[in-house]
Amino acid sequence: MGRTFVEVLVENYDDVALRETGRGRGRRIRKEQVKALVDTGSAMLCLHRATIEKLGLRFGRSAMVRTGNGDVERGIYRPAQITILGRQYLAEVMEIPDKVPPLVGYIPLENLDLVVDPKSNQVIPNPESGGKYTLDLLLLRPAPPRQRAAAIAGKGDK
Repeated sequence: MGRTFVEVLVENYDDVALRETGRGRGRRIRKEQVKALVDTGSAMLCLHRATIEKLGLRFGRSAMVRTGNGDVERGIYRPAQITILGRQYLAEVMEIPDKVPPLVGYIPLENLDLVVDPKSNQVIPNPESGGKYTLDLLLLRPAPPRQRAAAIAGKGDK
């Protein structure tokens, strides 16, 4: 299976909110276009410190994080507004080392109702939603993104 990358517009939500309320007239919205690796094994949106600083995101807390190299403490920053394929979501941002590419994890994907199509290695709207942006609020837990991706791949093989 190949690597899947997606373009993500990341905006400082404090700037967006001030502009929307009229208190930020003339204020520039700090934003960055990021090419991120889609990692359904990761939970969050993960960005480098330099990008976080350019965006002016506010520090929220530290958290212990399990990685392939063991447990490490990472900074978690206040939500940014992200846009992928025209869909928007407020996502907390975790700081990652420069040697790791920016990552989009399963939480933003599920909240944007997007899945990875393993045949094309592209992020696509969830076919189970008929192309419409749909949030699942049922008591039944939806299949994890990896299982949905496998189901998508299997549908075309019949």
